[in-house]
Amino acid sequence: MTLPTFKYHSDPLATGSVIESDVECVCCGQARGYIYTGPVFAVEEYEECICPWCIFDGSAHVKLDASFTDEHGVGGGGKWDEVPEEVVEEVAFRTPGFSGWQQEQWWTHCGDAAQFIGRAGQKELTS
Repeated sequence: MTLPTFKYHSDPLATGSVIESDVECVCCGQARGYIYTGPVFAVEEYEECICPWCIFDGSAHVKLDASFTDEHGVGGGGKWDEVPEEVVEEVAFRTPGFSGWQQEQWWTHCGDAAQFIGRAGQKELTS
């Protein structure tokens, strides 16, 4: 099964936010071959039990009241370009998030969110 294409996180397999798994999704009840491994902000605990399709179509947000990136982190808490609410919602509610060593923030520029392509460590930053 082909993974959905996320506008702001184009390769969640490469970044480790999605892995191959036979786990059944808590939202749709299907085992689709992949499961989300990133952060989930919700009242309940949802660790490695939501499929990428339920993130993509927004059903995980609606059914589980879950988000995958802190809404206030989109735009660095006001440090970067402001973006329309639709962009914030797509990033927070319909895009796989990522874990970082500090509070995650989603870069914005030119009135849009940036695309997450992976983590940058010392090696990547000094190359």
